[in-house]
Amino acid sequence: AIKHNGNLKDKKLFDDLCEIIKTAKKGVTDAVGDALCRMYATKPSIDAVQDLLEGIPDALFFTAKDGRLPIQIAVFDSVKYLPILAKFGIKHNVGGRGMRGGLLLADPTTPQHEHWNALKYLVCLGDKKGG
Repeated sequence: AIKHNGNLKDKKLFDDLCEIIKTAKKGVTDAVGDALCRMYATKPSIDAVQDLLEGIPDALFFTAKDGRLPIQIAVFDSVKYLPILAKFGIKHNVGGRGMRGGLLLADPTTPQHEHWNALKYLVCLGDKKGG
C-alpha cells in the first residue's frame, strides 16, 4: 500500500492511486485464484504453485463460479497439488479455524445435509479407484 508521509499535497491523486492499487491487487489475486482452479488443465510444477502461493496467498480464497475454492476443485483432477494447497491453506486459515486449510470445508455444490468436503471426496474417490 501507499504510505502518505505528508509530502504529497494532492489528496485526490493519493486517493486515486490507492484505489488503482486496490483494484490491481484484486485483479491479480483473482487471476491467480482462477489459475489455481484450472491446474488440472495447465499442470504447473509444484514449485510454480508454491511460488504463486508465497507471493499471492489470498488466491487460496478465490471462489470459482460454482462457489468452490481451489483446494475443493483440486480433489477431482489435481490431487498432486493438495499437499501444497493444504499447507498454505492451513498457514492462511482457509475455511476458518479448524478447517485444515479448506479440506474440511463443506463443498457448496452438494446438498447441505450430505456434508461433503474435500477430504471426504478424496477418501471416497480413492476407494473407488483402488478397489
